[in-house]
Amino acid sequence: MNQNLPQDLDRESLSQLSKEELVEIIIEQNKVIRELQKIILELQQEIERLKVSRDLDSSNSSKPPSGDIHKKSETKKAP
Repeated sequence: MNQNLPQDLDRESLSQLSKEELVEIIIEQNKVIRELQKIILELQQEIERLKVSRDLDSSNSSKPPSGDIHKKSETKKAP
């Protein structure tokens, strides 16, 4: 992320800045927000891809049975 932003953005420190400095902070924050939104979207897409991949096994895909992941709860027999 951008390290040019001031670390302390409290009211007192912001009130001591010029209008130009404040505008620059807003512009930099906007850049950071856009970058974070892009990262969030990419992560959401990756999560969806992983969910779909997790739900596939040999019964509903072309994966071989040896690639199936058996959950412990599925392999344990009830007493």
